[in-house]
Amino acid sequence: MADPLITTVCRFKLFKQPYKIGDTYESGGETRLVLGIEGFELNRHSNVLKVRYTCQRLDVLDFVSKAKAYPEPHQIEMEATLRHEKWDKVSDLNLGTTTTYRGERYKILEYTEISLKGTDLYVSFLARQVHPVDRKEAKAKLLNERRKKLKFEII
Repeated sequence: MADPLITTVCRFKLFKQPYKIGDTYESGGETRLVLGIEGFELNRHSNVLKVRYTCQRLDVLDFVSKAKAYPEPHQIEMEATLRHEKWDKVSDLNLGTTTTYRGERYKILEYTEISLKGTDLYVSFLARQVHPVDRKEAKAKLLNERRKKLKFEII
C-alpha cells in the first residue's frame, strides 16, 4: 500500500517554535501541510516538547476532494476494544489523535464510554472525518513552497 495522503507526524522541538495549522514544511524530500495538532507532551526535565501533527502530503494529488463533493455527518460514534496485552496502545486513542476507519482518517473528539469488559478495555468515542485540502489549493501551496526554496519571484 502506498504512503497515506493524511498522516500523523511527531516532531521534537527544543526551545523552538512549533508548527501552526496551515504551516508547510519539508521532510524526507516531501512537502507537508499541517492540518491539525493531535496532542503534545512536555518533559520539563529533559526540555523536550513532543508534538503530534495531522499532516497532508502535498506531493500526492491523486485523490478526490471530498469536503465539498460529499458532505458527511459532522461526527460519528466509533468504538475500540483493546485486549489486556495491547494496553500499551491506549495512547492511540487519546483525544485529538487520528485513526483510520474504512480507509479514511478520523480525529477523535471526545469519549462517550470507557469500560472494562473482562480484561479488555472498551472505549467509545465521537470522531469527525479529516478531509485533505482541495487539490488545487495543495498544488498552489506546493508550487509556492518550491518558489520560496528556489528564491524565485513572479512579476
